[in-house]
Amino acid sequence: MSHRFSATVIAALLCLSTVGVGFVGVAAAAENPRFETDVAEPVITPGTTQQLTIELTNDAEEYDDSVERAIDVRATVRDTDDIEVLSGTREVGQMADGETREVTVQIDVAADIAGGTHRVPILVEYRDKDDKEDVVSRTVYATVRVQERARFVVESTESAAPVGGSGAVDVTVRNVGEQTATNAVLAFQSANSDLTFGQSSTARRFVGRLAPNETATVTVDATLSETAETREYAVDATVEYETVKGVSESSRQLSFGVLPLPEQTFGVDGLESTLRVGEEGKLTGTVTNTGEQTVTNAVVLFETNNPNVSPLEPEVAVGSLAPGESAEFAFDIEVSDAAEAGPRQFTLRVQYRDPEGTQRTGDAIDAPAAVAEERDEFGVRVVNGSFEAGGGADTLTLEVTNNRETAVSEVSAKLFLDAPLSSSDDEGYIDELDPGETREVTFDLSVAGSAIEGKTYPASVDFRYETAEGDTLISDTYRVPIRATAPSGGGIPLGLVGVVALLVVGLVGAVYVRRNR
Repeated sequence: MSHRFSATVIAALLCLSTVGVGFVGVAAAAENPRFETDVAEPVITPGTTQQLTIELTNDAEEYDDSVERAIDVRATVRDTDDIEVLSGTREVGQMADGETREVTVQIDVAADIAGGTHRVPILVEYRDKDDKEDVVSRTVYATVRVQERARFVVESTESAAPVGGSGAVDVTVRNVGEQTATNAVLAFQSANSDLTFGQSSTARRFVGRLAPNETATVTVDATLSETAETREYAVDATVEYETVKGVSESSRQLSFGVLPLPEQTFGVDGLESTLRVGEEGKLTGTVTNTGEQTVTNAVVLFETNNPNVSPLEPEVAVGSLAPGESAEFAFDIEVSDAAEAGPRQFTLRVQYRDPEGTQRTGDAIDAPAAVAEERDEFGVRVVNGSFEAGGGADTLTLEVTNNRETAVSEVSAKLFLDAPLSSSDDEGYIDELDPGETREVTFDLSVAGSAIEGKTYPASVDFRYETAEGDTLISDTYRVPIRATAPSGGGIPLGLVGVVALLVVGLVGAVYVRRNR
Protein backbone atom coordinates (compact mmCIF):
# COMPACT_ATOMS: atom_id res chain seq x y z
CA MET A 1 0.00 0.00 0.00
CA SER A 2 1.36 3.36 -0.96
CA HIS A 3 1.77 6.22 1.36
CA ARG A 4 -0.75 8.23 -0.65
CA PHE A 5 -3.44 5.46 -0.40
CA SER A 6 -2.95 5.18 3.36
CA ALA A 7 -3.42 8.87 3.82
CA THR A 8 -6.62 8.80 1.80
CA VAL A 9 -8.13 5.95 3.88
CA ILE A 10 -7.25 7.71 7.11
CA ALA A 11 -8.88 10.92 5.92
CA ALA A 12 -12.10 9.08 4.94
CA LEU A 13 -12.32 7.36 8.29
CA LEU A 14 -11.90 10.67 10.07
CA CYS A 15 -14.77 12.14 8.04
CA LEU A 16 -17.10 9.20 8.79
CA SER A 17 -16.21 9.48 12.45
CA THR A 18 -17.15 13.14 12.45
CA VAL A 19 -20.52 12.49 10.73
CA GLY A 20 -21.29 9.65 13.13
CA VAL A 21 -20.61 11.83 16.09
CA GLY A 22 -23.00 14.39 14.59
CA PHE A 23 -25.82 11.79 14.18
CA VAL A 24 -25.42 10.63 17.74
CA GLY A 25 -25.74 14.16 18.94
CA VAL A 26 -29.04 14.74 17.05
CA ALA A 27 -30.63 11.48 18.29
CA ALA A 28 -29.85 12.37 21.84
CA ALA A 29 -31.94 15.60 21.68
CA ALA A 30 -35.45 14.28 22.78
CA GLU A 31 -38.67 16.26 22.13
CA ASN A 32 -41.22 17.44 24.68
CA PRO A 33 -43.84 14.84 25.70
CA ARG A 34 -46.43 14.31 23.00
CA PHE A 35 -49.57 12.19 23.30
CA GLU A 36 -51.44 10.06 20.81
CA THR A 37 -54.75 8.15 21.29
CA ASP A 38 -56.19 4.93 20.03
CA VAL A 39 -59.53 3.18 20.75
CA ALA A 40 -59.40 -0.56 20.38
CA GLU A 41 -63.23 -0.87 20.29
CA PRO A 42 -64.40 2.44 18.82
CA VAL A 43 -68.03 1.53 18.07
CA ILE A 44 -70.48 3.09 20.52
CA THR A 45 -74.22 2.37 20.74
CA PRO A 46 -76.78 5.20 20.72
CA GLY A 47 -79.05 5.54 23.72
CA THR A 48 -76.84 3.50 26.06
CA THR A 49 -74.46 3.95 28.94
CA GLN A 50 -71.24 2.09 28.32
CA GLN A 51 -67.49 1.98 29.01
CA LEU A 52 -65.04 3.64 26.69
CA THR A 53 -61.38 2.63 26.92
CA ILE A 54 -58.83 4.98 25.35
CA GLU A 55 -55.16 4.05 24.89
CA LEU A 56 -52.94 7.07 25.63
CA THR A 57 -49.33 6.91 24.35
CA ASN A 58 -46.42 9.31 24.94
CA ASP A 59 -44.76 9.20 21.52
CA ALA A 60 -42.94 11.40 19.02
CA GLU A 61 -44.51 12.26 15.72
CA GLU A 62 -41.64 10.74 13.68
CA TYR A 63 -40.79 7.09 14.07
CA ASP A 64 -37.08 7.62 14.73
CA ASP A 65 -37.60 10.50 17.15
CA SER A 66 -38.04 10.27 20.90
CA VAL A 67 -39.86 12.31 23.59
CA GLU A 68 -39.08 13.16 27.14
CA ARG A 69 -40.64 11.47 30.13
CA ALA A 70 -43.92 13.03 31.38
CA ILE A 71 -44.46 13.12 35.14
CA ASP A 72 -47.74 13.09 37.10
CA VAL A 73 -49.84 12.59 34.00
CA ARG A 74 -53.61 13.14 34.40
CA ALA A 75 -56.26 12.58 31.73
CA THR A 76 -59.75 14.12 31.73
CA VAL A 77 -62.15 12.92 29.04
CA ARG A 78 -64.49 15.76 28.10
CA ASP A 79 -68.15 15.82 26.96
CA THR A 80 -69.35 16.39 23.42
CA ASP A 81 -72.81 17.43 22.25
CA ASP A 82 -73.99 13.81 22.05
CA ILE A 83 -71.64 12.04 24.47
CA GLU A 84 -71.72 12.76 28.18
CA VAL A 85 -68.76 11.56 30.26
CA LEU A 86 -69.91 10.23 33.63
CA SER A 87 -66.39 9.64 35.04
CA GLY A 88 -63.90 12.12 36.43
CA THR A 89 -60.19 12.71 35.93
CA ARG A 90 -57.93 9.67 35.74
CA GLU A 91 -54.43 9.61 37.33
CA VAL A 92 -51.98 8.02 34.87
CA GLY A 93 -48.57 8.54 36.57
CA GLN A 94 -45.25 8.70 34.71
CA MET A 95 -45.06 7.98 31.01
CA ALA A 96 -41.70 7.43 29.33
CA ASP A 97 -41.04 7.64 25.62
CA GLY A 98 -43.32 5.20 23.76
CA GLU A 99 -45.15 4.15 26.92
CA THR A 100 -48.96 3.52 26.75
CA ARG A 101 -51.62 3.79 29.47
CA GLU A 102 -55.32 2.88 29.32
CA VAL A 103 -57.90 5.46 30.38
CA THR A 104 -61.39 3.93 30.97
CA VAL A 105 -64.44 6.08 31.56
CA GLN A 106 -68.21 5.63 31.63
CA ILE A 107 -70.08 7.49 28.91
CA ASP A 108 -73.76 8.18 28.18
CA VAL A 109 -74.51 8.18 24.46
CA ALA A 110 -77.49 10.19 23.19
CA ALA A 111 -80.17 8.16 21.48
CA ASP A 112 -80.29 10.53 18.52
CA ILE A 113 -76.53 10.77 17.99
CA ALA A 114 -75.66 10.92 14.31
CA GLY A 115 -74.04 7.98 12.59
CA GLY A 116 -70.40 8.18 11.55
CA THR A 117 -67.24 9.22 13.41
CA HIS A 118 -67.09 11.48 16.47
CA ARG A 119 -64.06 13.05 18.16
CA VAL A 120 -63.93 12.92 21.94
CA PRO A 121 -61.61 15.56 23.52
CA ILE A 122 -59.15 14.53 26.25
CA LEU A 123 -57.35 17.07 28.40
CA VAL A 124 -53.87 15.72 29.29
CA GLU A 125 -51.97 17.45 32.11
CA TYR A 126 -48.38 16.60 33.15
CA ARG A 127 -45.15 17.97 34.63
CA ASP A 128 -41.86 18.24 32.76
CA LYS A 129 -38.90 16.32 34.15
CA ASP A 130 -36.77 19.49 34.02
CA ASP A 131 -39.43 21.77 35.56
CA LYS A 132 -41.50 19.87 38.04
CA GLU A 133 -43.34 22.97 39.27
CA ASP A 134 -45.19 23.97 36.11
CA VAL A 135 -48.14 21.93 34.81
CA VAL A 136 -48.37 21.58 31.07
CA SER A 137 -51.79 21.00 29.41
CA ARG A 138 -52.48 19.46 26.04
CA THR A 139 -55.80 18.50 24.41
CA VAL A 140 -55.88 15.42 22.22
CA TYR A 141 -58.82 13.62 20.59
CA ALA A 142 -60.02 10.03 20.48
CA THR A 143 -62.12 8.90 17.54
CA VAL A 144 -65.23 6.77 18.07
CA ARG A 145 -67.80 5.59 15.55
CA VAL A 146 -71.57 5.16 15.44
CA GLN A 147 -72.86 2.65 12.94
CA GLU A 148 -75.15 4.08 10.29
CA ARG A 149 -78.50 2.32 10.60
CA ALA A 150 -82.14 3.04 11.42
CA ARG A 151 -82.47 4.15 15.02
CA PHE A 152 -85.52 5.29 16.92
CA VAL A 153 -86.60 7.48 19.81
CA VAL A 154 -90.01 7.99 21.39
CA GLU A 155 -90.65 11.65 20.71
CA SER A 156 -93.96 12.11 22.53
CA THR A 157 -96.89 10.31 24.12
CA GLU A 158 -100.44 11.43 24.78
CA SER A 159 -102.92 9.46 26.88
CA ALA A 160 -106.72 9.68 27.06
CA ALA A 161 -107.11 6.62 29.27
CA PRO A 162 -108.65 7.39 32.67
CA VAL A 163 -108.24 5.53 35.92
CA GLY A 164 -110.84 2.79 35.97
CA GLY A 165 -111.46 3.09 32.22
CA SER A 166 -110.07 2.72 28.73
CA GLY A 167 -108.73 5.25 26.28
CA ALA A 168 -106.37 5.87 23.41
CA VAL A 169 -102.63 6.30 23.92
CA ASP A 170 -100.85 8.01 21.01
CA VAL A 171 -97.14 7.25 20.68
CA THR A 172 -94.92 9.17 18.24
CA VAL A 173 -91.57 7.67 17.23
CA ARG A 174 -88.83 9.24 15.10
CA ASN A 175 -86.17 7.53 13.01
CA VAL A 176 -83.02 9.37 14.12
CA GLY A 177 -80.72 7.04 12.19
CA GLU A 178 -79.25 7.28 8.70
CA GLN A 179 -81.01 4.32 7.10
CA THR A 180 -84.67 3.81 6.12
CA ALA A 181 -86.69 1.22 8.04
CA THR A 182 -89.36 -0.73 6.14
CA ASN A 183 -92.26 -2.86 7.39
CA ALA A 184 -91.70 -1.42 10.86
CA VAL A 185 -93.81 -2.71 13.74
CA LEU A 186 -93.96 -1.10 17.18
CA ALA A 187 -94.29 -3.71 19.94
CA PHE A 188 -95.48 -2.63 23.41
CA GLN A 189 -94.95 -4.36 26.75
CA SER A 190 -96.59 -3.10 29.96
CA ALA A 191 -94.56 -3.49 33.13
CA ASN A 192 -97.54 -3.18 35.51
CA SER A 193 -100.76 -5.18 35.74
CA ASP A 194 -102.75 -1.98 36.41
CA LEU A 195 -102.09 -0.97 32.80
CA THR A 196 -103.09 -3.39 30.05
CA PHE A 197 -103.86 -3.28 26.37
CA GLY A 198 -107.32 -4.76 26.40
CA GLN A 199 -106.83 -7.95 28.37
CA SER A 200 -103.16 -8.35 27.47
CA SER A 201 -99.91 -6.89 28.72
CA THR A 202 -98.61 -6.64 25.13
CA ALA A 203 -99.72 -5.01 21.90
CA ARG A 204 -98.36 -4.55 18.39
CA ARG A 205 -99.05 -1.78 15.89
CA PHE A 206 -97.88 -1.54 12.27
CA VAL A 207 -95.84 1.54 11.39
CA GLY A 208 -94.66 0.79 7.84
CA ARG A 209 -91.86 2.75 6.18
CA LEU A 210 -89.91 5.26 8.23
CA ALA A 211 -87.20 7.29 6.49
CA PRO A 212 -84.40 9.11 8.35
CA ASN A 213 -85.76 11.95 10.53
CA GLU A 214 -89.33 10.90 9.73
CA THR A 215 -91.95 10.45 12.47
CA ALA A 216 -94.95 8.18 12.79
CA THR A 217 -97.75 8.13 15.36
CA VAL A 218 -99.50 4.93 16.35
CA THR A 219 -102.50 4.55 18.63
CA VAL A 220 -103.01 1.76 21.13
CA ASP A 221 -106.01 1.26 23.42
CA ALA A 222 -104.97 1.15 27.07
CA THR A 223 -107.06 0.10 30.06
CA LEU A 224 -106.40 1.29 33.62
CA SER A 225 -107.73 -0.73 36.54
CA GLU A 226 -109.94 0.74 39.27
CA THR A 227 -106.96 0.52 41.65
CA ALA A 228 -104.62 2.41 39.32
CA GLU A 229 -103.09 5.67 40.49
CA THR A 230 -102.67 8.96 38.68
CA ARG A 231 -98.97 8.48 37.98
CA GLU A 232 -96.87 7.45 35.00
CA TYR A 233 -96.84 3.73 34.22
CA ALA A 234 -93.76 2.37 32.46
CA VAL A 235 -94.17 0.84 29.02
CA ASP A 236 -91.33 -0.74 27.02
CA ALA A 237 -91.40 -0.61 23.24
CA THR A 238 -89.29 -2.16 20.49
CA VAL A 239 -89.27 -1.36 16.78
CA GLU A 240 -89.00 -4.46 14.62
CA TYR A 241 -88.14 -3.59 11.01
CA GLU A 242 -86.34 -4.55 7.82
CA THR A 243 -83.35 -2.75 6.34
CA VAL A 244 -83.29 -1.60 2.72
CA LYS A 245 -81.48 -4.85 1.99
CA GLY A 246 -84.30 -6.89 3.52
CA VAL A 247 -82.45 -7.87 6.69
CA SER A 248 -84.64 -8.15 9.80
CA GLU A 249 -83.52 -5.95 12.66
CA SER A 250 -84.76 -4.94 16.08
CA SER A 251 -84.16 -1.62 17.79
CA ARG A 252 -82.92 -1.12 21.29
CA GLN A 253 -85.60 -1.05 23.98
CA LEU A 254 -87.47 2.23 24.08
CA SER A 255 -89.14 3.12 27.36
CA PHE A 256 -91.81 5.74 27.99
CA GLY A 257 -94.47 6.54 30.56
CA VAL A 258 -98.25 6.56 30.26
CA LEU A 259 -99.91 9.07 32.57
CA PRO A 260 -103.59 8.15 33.02
CA LEU A 261 -106.25 10.78 33.28
CA PRO A 262 -107.75 11.11 36.75
CA GLU A 263 -110.88 9.04 37.35
CA GLN A 264 -113.95 10.58 35.76
CA THR A 265 -115.81 12.54 38.41
CA PHE A 266 -118.95 14.64 38.72
CA GLY A 267 -120.10 17.22 41.22
CA VAL A 268 -123.61 18.20 42.28
CA ASP A 269 -124.53 21.53 43.82
CA GLY A 270 -127.50 23.87 44.18
CA LEU A 271 -129.73 21.13 45.59
CA GLU A 272 -133.24 22.32 46.41
CA SER A 273 -136.12 20.26 47.77
CA THR A 274 -139.90 20.80 47.81
CA LEU A 275 -140.51 17.33 49.22
CA ARG A 276 -143.29 17.09 51.79
CA VAL A 277 -144.94 14.23 53.62
CA GLY A 278 -148.01 13.04 51.73
CA GLU A 279 -147.25 15.07 48.62
CA GLU A 280 -145.44 14.99 45.33
CA GLY A 281 -142.47 17.36 45.22
CA LYS A 282 -139.25 18.05 43.37
CA LEU A 283 -135.53 17.58 44.00
CA THR A 284 -133.56 19.91 41.73
CA GLY A 285 -129.88 20.70 41.31
CA THR A 286 -126.95 21.15 38.94
CA VAL A 287 -124.52 18.43 37.87
CA THR A 288 -121.01 19.38 36.67
CA ASN A 289 -118.42 17.33 34.81
CA THR A 290 -115.39 17.73 37.09
CA GLY A 291 -113.30 15.22 35.12
CA GLU A 292 -110.89 15.78 32.23
CA GLN A 293 -112.76 14.18 29.36
CA THR A 294 -116.03 14.81 27.56
CA VAL A 295 -118.83 12.38 28.34
CA THR A 296 -121.89 11.70 26.21
CA ASN A 297 -125.40 10.40 26.89
CA ALA A 298 -125.07 11.40 30.53
CA VAL A 299 -127.98 10.47 32.82
CA VAL A 300 -128.40 11.47 36.48
CA LEU A 301 -129.72 8.54 38.55
CA PHE A 302 -131.71 8.90 41.80
CA GLU A 303 -131.28 6.14 44.39
CA THR A 304 -132.89 5.60 47.80
CA ASN A 305 -133.62 2.72 50.15
CA ASN A 306 -136.51 4.57 51.79
CA PRO A 307 -139.78 2.77 50.89
CA ASN A 308 -141.79 5.94 51.58
CA VAL A 309 -139.94 7.95 48.92
CA SER A 310 -140.63 7.09 45.28
CA PRO A 311 -139.25 8.98 42.27
CA LEU A 312 -141.78 9.08 39.44
CA GLU A 313 -138.81 8.72 37.04
CA PRO A 314 -135.53 7.51 38.60
CA GLU A 315 -133.32 9.04 35.88
CA VAL A 316 -132.95 12.39 34.14
CA ALA A 317 -130.98 12.74 30.89
CA VAL A 318 -128.56 15.70 30.72
CA GLY A 319 -126.80 14.87 27.41
CA SER A 320 -123.13 15.56 26.67
CA LEU A 321 -120.93 17.28 29.23
CA ALA A 322 -117.50 18.67 28.38
CA PRO A 323 -114.96 19.14 31.21
CA GLY A 324 -116.28 21.90 33.46
CA GLU A 325 -119.70 21.96 31.79
CA SER A 326 -122.88 21.84 33.92
CA ALA A 327 -126.52 20.91 33.40
CA GLU A 328 -129.61 21.24 35.55
CA PHE A 329 -131.77 18.29 36.58
CA ALA A 330 -135.10 17.82 38.39
CA PHE A 331 -136.70 14.71 39.87
CA ASP A 332 -140.43 14.44 40.58
CA ILE A 333 -140.66 12.50 43.83
CA GLU A 334 -143.69 11.28 45.75
CA VAL A 335 -143.51 11.07 49.54
CA SER A 336 -146.10 8.83 51.16
CA ASP A 337 -148.26 9.68 54.17
CA ALA A 338 -146.29 7.12 56.18
CA ALA A 339 -143.07 9.07 55.79
CA GLU A 340 -141.62 11.20 58.55
CA ALA A 341 -140.55 14.76 58.11
CA GLY A 342 -136.91 15.76 58.55
CA PRO A 343 -133.53 15.71 56.77
CA ARG A 344 -132.90 12.79 54.44
CA GLN A 345 -129.84 11.54 52.55
CA PHE A 346 -130.36 10.36 49.01
CA THR A 347 -127.81 9.15 46.45
CA LEU A 348 -127.15 10.43 42.95
CA ARG A 349 -124.95 8.84 40.30
CA VAL A 350 -124.09 9.81 36.74
CA GLN A 351 -124.24 7.16 34.07
CA TYR A 352 -122.40 8.10 30.86
CA ARG A 353 -120.46 6.93 27.84
CA ASP A 354 -116.72 7.64 27.74
CA PRO A 355 -114.83 8.77 24.61
CA GLU A 356 -114.47 5.12 23.62
CA GLY A 357 -118.25 4.65 23.70
CA THR A 358 -118.20 2.41 26.76
CA GLN A 359 -121.07 2.94 29.20
CA ARG A 360 -119.87 3.67 32.73
CA THR A 361 -121.35 4.80 36.02
CA GLY A 362 -119.65 7.33 38.28
CA ASP A 363 -119.20 7.11 42.02
CA ALA A 364 -122.06 7.81 44.41
CA ILE A 365 -122.76 11.47 45.20
CA ASP A 366 -124.48 12.35 48.48
CA ALA A 367 -127.66 14.38 48.02
CA PRO A 368 -129.01 15.70 51.35
CA ALA A 369 -132.60 16.98 51.19
CA ALA A 370 -135.27 18.02 53.67
CA VAL A 371 -138.76 16.49 53.78
CA ALA A 372 -141.26 18.99 55.18
CA GLU A 373 -144.13 18.27 57.55
CA GLU A 374 -147.42 17.06 56.13
CA ARG A 375 -149.93 19.78 55.26
CA ASP A 376 -153.36 20.09 53.69
CA GLU A 377 -153.37 20.42 49.94
CA PHE A 378 -155.98 23.12 50.27
CA GLY A 379 -156.95 25.60 52.89
CA VAL A 380 -160.73 25.80 53.38
CA ARG A 381 -162.48 28.60 55.28
CA VAL A 382 -166.24 29.12 55.70
CA VAL A 383 -167.33 32.60 54.67
CA ASN A 384 -170.94 32.30 55.90
CA GLY A 385 -171.55 29.35 58.18
CA SER A 386 -174.85 30.24 59.90
CA PHE A 387 -178.22 29.06 58.50
CA GLU A 388 -181.78 29.38 59.86
CA ALA A 389 -183.33 26.14 61.02
CA GLY A 390 -186.28 25.49 58.74
CA GLY A 391 -185.51 28.67 56.85
CA GLY A 392 -185.14 27.10 53.43
CA ALA A 393 -182.18 26.94 51.03
CA ASP A 394 -179.34 29.44 51.25
CA THR A 395 -175.84 29.77 49.80
CA LEU A 396 -172.80 28.26 51.51
CA THR A 397 -169.58 30.06 50.45
CA LEU A 398 -166.16 28.55 51.06
CA GLU A 399 -162.75 30.15 50.45
CA VAL A 400 -160.36 27.62 48.91
CA THR A 401 -156.57 28.27 48.99
CA ASN A 402 -154.01 26.26 46.99
CA ASN A 403 -151.31 25.20 49.50
CA ARG A 404 -149.27 23.32 46.90
CA GLU A 405 -146.03 24.53 45.31
CA THR A 406 -147.50 24.32 41.82
CA ALA A 407 -150.72 25.40 40.17
CA VAL A 408 -153.75 23.10 40.01
CA SER A 409 -156.63 23.18 37.57
CA GLU A 410 -160.04 21.66 36.99
CA VAL A 411 -160.81 21.81 40.70
CA SER A 412 -164.15 20.12 41.38
CA ALA A 413 -165.50 20.52 44.93
CA LYS A 414 -167.98 17.99 46.38
CA LEU A 415 -170.06 18.74 49.50
CA PHE A 416 -171.12 15.90 51.80
CA LEU A 417 -173.97 16.47 54.28
CA ASP A 418 -175.96 14.53 56.93
CA ALA A 419 -179.36 15.41 58.39
CA PRO A 420 -180.49 17.93 59.39
CA LEU A 421 -178.31 19.45 56.63
CA SER A 422 -179.15 18.97 52.95
CA SER A 423 -178.34 20.42 49.56
CA SER A 424 -179.89 20.49 46.13
CA ASP A 425 -176.55 21.66 44.60
CA ASP A 426 -173.58 20.03 46.33
CA GLU A 427 -170.88 20.60 43.68
CA GLY A 428 -168.64 23.56 42.96
CA TYR A 429 -165.92 24.33 40.38
CA ILE A 430 -162.73 26.39 40.10
CA ASP A 431 -160.93 26.41 36.76
CA GLU A 432 -157.41 27.13 38.11
CA LEU A 433 -155.60 27.93 41.32
CA ASP A 434 -152.03 29.20 41.38
CA PRO A 435 -149.77 28.42 44.37
CA GLY A 436 -151.07 30.42 47.35
CA GLU A 437 -154.08 31.73 45.43
CA THR A 438 -157.54 31.83 47.10
CA ARG A 439 -160.86 31.53 45.25
CA GLU A 440 -164.49 31.09 46.40
CA VAL A 441 -166.75 28.14 45.73
CA THR A 442 -170.48 28.08 46.54
CA PHE A 443 -173.09 25.42 47.31
CA ASP A 444 -176.81 25.30 48.04
CA LEU A 445 -177.50 24.37 51.70
CA SER A 446 -180.63 23.98 53.86
CA VAL A 447 -181.05 23.30 57.60
CA ALA A 448 -184.17 21.35 58.53
CA GLY A 449 -186.59 22.79 61.04
CA SER A 450 -185.81 19.90 63.36
CA ALA A 451 -182.32 21.25 63.91
CA ILE A 452 -181.50 22.49 67.36
CA GLU A 453 -181.04 26.20 67.41
CA GLY A 454 -177.49 27.28 68.22
CA LYS A 455 -175.99 23.86 67.48
CA THR A 456 -173.08 23.45 65.05
CA TYR A 457 -173.32 20.62 62.54
CA PRO A 458 -170.42 19.26 60.46
CA ALA A 459 -170.31 19.39 56.68
CA SER A 460 -167.53 17.76 54.62
CA VAL A 461 -165.94 18.76 51.33
CA ASP A 462 -163.20 17.33 49.12
CA PHE A 463 -161.61 18.30 45.81
CA ARG A 464 -160.84 16.47 42.63
CA TYR A 465 -158.12 18.33 40.65
CA GLU A 466 -155.35 18.10 38.08
CA THR A 467 -151.68 18.83 38.83
CA ALA A 468 -149.29 20.76 36.60
CA GLU A 469 -147.93 17.40 35.42
CA GLY A 470 -151.41 16.34 34.23
CA ASP A 471 -152.14 13.89 37.05
CA THR A 472 -155.67 13.74 38.45
CA LEU A 473 -155.82 13.56 42.25
CA ILE A 474 -158.44 13.61 44.99
CA SER A 475 -157.70 15.61 48.11
CA ASP A 476 -158.31 14.77 51.72
CA THR A 477 -161.76 15.50 53.13
CA TYR A 478 -162.13 18.80 54.97
CA ARG A 479 -164.79 19.46 57.67
CA VAL A 480 -166.50 22.83 57.82
CA PRO A 481 -168.86 24.01 60.61
CA ILE A 482 -172.51 24.84 59.91
CA ARG A 483 -174.44 26.60 62.74
CA ALA A 484 -178.22 26.34 63.03
CA THR A 485 -179.89 29.60 64.05
CA ALA A 486 -183.42 30.53 65.06
CA PRO A 487 -185.83 31.47 62.28
CA SER A 488 -186.08 35.16 61.58
CA GLY A 489 -189.46 37.11 62.02
CA GLY A 490 -190.04 36.60 65.87
CA GLY A 491 -192.08 33.33 65.60
CA ILE A 492 -192.34 30.96 68.55
CA PRO A 493 -189.43 28.66 68.52
CA LEU A 494 -190.33 25.10 67.73
CA GLY A 495 -188.80 23.91 70.94
CA LEU A 496 -190.97 26.20 72.95
CA VAL A 497 -194.07 25.07 71.00
CA GLY A 498 -193.26 21.49 71.92
CA VAL A 499 -192.91 22.34 75.56
CA VAL A 500 -196.23 24.21 75.60
CA ALA A 501 -197.94 21.32 73.84
CA LEU A 502 -196.69 18.91 76.45
CA LEU A 503 -197.94 21.16 79.19
CA VAL A 504 -201.39 21.41 77.58
CA VAL A 505 -201.64 17.68 77.17
CA GLY A 506 -200.66 17.24 80.79
CA LEU A 507 -203.27 19.69 82.05
CA VAL A 508 -206.04 18.08 79.98
CA GLY A 509 -205.13 14.68 81.33
CA ALA A 510 -205.19 15.92 84.89
CA VAL A 511 -208.70 17.46 84.47
CA TYR A 512 -210.03 14.28 82.92
CA VAL A 513 -208.78 12.13 85.79
CA ARG A 514 -210.22 14.44 88.36
CA ARG A 515 -213.73 14.48 86.85
CA ASN A 516 -213.93 10.72 86.67
CA ARG A 517 -213.16 10.00 90.26
